[in-house]
Amino acid sequence: MLVAATSVACSLPAAAAPLGAAAPLDEVEPTSANASAADSEPRIVGLYPNPTTAENRGEYLVVSLPERGNWSLSDGYYDAGIPANASGTVTLSTAPNRTASILAGDSGTAAAVADRRQIRRLNDYFPLSASGDRIELRRNGTAVDVVSYDRAREGYRWRASWGEWRPRGYDPRSPESTADAAVRPFVLPDSPGVPVDPLRSADERLFVAGYTLTSERVVEALVAAADRGVRVRVLLEGSPVGGFPARSAALIDRLTAAGVEVRILDGEVERFRFHHPKYAVADDRAVVLTENWKPSGTGGHSNRGWGVVVGAGDGSGGGAGTEGDAGDGETDRSAAVADDLAALFRADFEARDARSWRAFRADTEFHGGGRANGSYPTRFDAPAQPVAANVTVLTAPGNAADRIVARIDAADERVLAVVPRVGGPNDRIVRALRRAADRGVDVHLLLSDAWYDREANRNLSKRLVDEPIAVDLAEPRGRFGKVHAKGLVVDDTAVVGSLNWNPSAETNNREVLLAIEDESVADFYARAYAADWRGGGIQLPIAFVGGFGVALAGAGAVARREIAFG
Repeated sequence: MLVAATSVACSLPAAAAPLGAAAPLDEVEPTSANASAADSEPRIVGLYPNPTTAENRGEYLVVSLPERGNWSLSDGYYDAGIPANASGTVTLSTAPNRTASILAGDSGTAAAVADRRQIRRLNDYFPLSASGDRIELRRNGTAVDVVSYDRAREGYRWRASWGEWRPRGYDPRSPESTADAAVRPFVLPDSPGVPVDPLRSADERLFVAGYTLTSERVVEALVAAADRGVRVRVLLEGSPVGGFPARSAALIDRLTAAGVEVRILDGEVERFRFHHPKYAVADDRAVVLTENWKPSGTGGHSNRGWGVVVGAGDGSGGGAGTEGDAGDGETDRSAAVADDLAALFRADFEARDARSWRAFRADTEFHGGGRANGSYPTRFDAPAQPVAANVTVLTAPGNAADRIVARIDAADERVLAVVPRVGGPNDRIVRALRRAADRGVDVHLLLSDAWYDREANRNLSKRLVDEPIAVDLAEPRGRFGKVHAKGLVVDDTAVVGSLNWNPSAETNNREVLLAIEDESVADFYARAYAADWRGGGIQLPIAFVGGFGVALAGAGAVARREIAFG
């Protein structure tokens, strides 16, 4: 009996789709009529039709065969027999050695491990079309399962159990939550020493992940750490906007001369398009930023940015504290956050698309660039002591945008968002802001007024003028150079990290964020936000700034839903 396959809308974004447009018709999920069938049913369970190899050598599909038999494949043009002794989960290819090589290089992902257990050569020529195909699994000449798909992106794999295409080498990460972690929030350019201090005190491990690295101060800290025997690793993007900076190349030469291993994510497009996070792991402390490792970011010379250090004292968990803070080593569980980020770092650092600095340098043209040298007053000192808070690590591709949207949809009182720019009024996170505003939540969106953002951000403000969401462009007035922060306060939760609000960042880039559930931390960022709104004065309702909890208590008992990120 022929089993018909139907198409469903693809969850993969269309990077070039016009604002508000539907996904292109050629982006649909492959569908299997038996996708939910038990493993005992014969079915096609996986496809890899467009590998990043010459002439698609090594393309393959995966089938589940309950027993040996007269199995075959057909796409209406080609027919291929499956080896008669094949059974179980079988990976089928016309070039099994090349397929094995592909799977061996997939960084140990669960899919690759499963697929390479049994690789068999098809008896006949059977090409998979990258532009779309309809494939039948047959038994004794009769179709028992059908999978159809349209355009397959280069380097993307589909599995029936996923219900979506995923880039090769990518395994989704679940959000990891840690209770009672020691958290110290800060903003830039006010506190440029805070993100670098953990780098200077590391004793055993020091991992730095970033989009770019042009800060001499940061490089000096890394060299000093290597000199005292710390294991230092650096991972950067190979194709930043404007090209790889010549200044960064010179600094990385210094790092490698000091014994620091530097790798550049610049290989074939696989798990994500750009490496855009800004974080560090220093022993048992983690630093997560919205800013790059450069003078304008962590150097404090220009950008309004947000950041957070997770980990008390020198990372041992035993720093001095006051009542209610996270200085007690018995309650500080910050090392779990650092370990989670270290595991992410190692997976990206050891991936097959991470090139050594030596190999990257040999065939890369470097570009000059300006250097920020501004000087700005300190208005918001980081708290002297960390506080105990629940911390959740969010990442993209994967869970970050989904969790942010879900948290905004659960907001009760306030949502304060600051980003340089957004993907338009119909970006999924902006839509969540609009929904929250429509149901009576106080929602503010603060955007960049830099010359290259101004027109688009003003147009967005005009588009939303008749909606209850408040949108404004930041006026630095000598307090910082430009807005580069990607921050969010939702009730008593703050979200800090590298995620820009556009479909590419949400689905195609490596991004790292922390969601921090604590009233005092949320209020710290809210006070800075209030000062940035309309240029330095406290222009927001009093409930948005320090004393948020007091204001609610004074108004009487207020019921609040307890929403967790993890």
